[in-house]
Amino acid sequence: MKLLIIDDDALVCASLKTILETDPQVKVVGTGGSGREAVSLYRRLRPDVLLMDIRMDGLEAGELILREAPEAKILFLTTFSDDEYIIKALKLGAKGYLIKQNFESILPALHAVESGQSVFGSEIVTKLPELMQSGDKFDFAARGVSPRELDIISLVAKGLS
Repeated sequence: MKLLIIDDDALVCASLKTILETDPQVKVVGTGGSGREAVSLYRRLRPDVLLMDIRMDGLEAGELILREAPEAKILFLTTFSDDEYIIKALKLGAKGYLIKQNFESILPALHAVESGQSVFGSEIVTKLPELMQSGDKFDFAARGVSPRELDIISLVAKGLS
């Protein structure tokens, strides 16, 4: 898997690169520190997955990348589980949203996203039913989520296995 890592903290980028490349299937093809770099590097490198921090104008960069390359697989990584960011990430078509503190889930999430799945950390999944009830409805069907998958998401969000 060709991976592009974008985070405004250079230490986070370097650490993620070191940790993730312990998997022989992962090759970090580039790192960057801003949304502007994310767009430029994505255009040039065409990674299989883009792992990007959401706070440093990541949402705007993700939106631009997905407008140009709707097949792009973006996994947002953040220290915040802010509802507004979650809704925006879902709306723009991100394949996942993870909290940085759950670093052990990053590698499995990357493999899942590469294979076409969507991945959301447990902190996010527990919020989905409430977010789905909000007046600002997310169109899961437009994102290819079947009614059965939506049922499963709701059950997992309620704590069921």
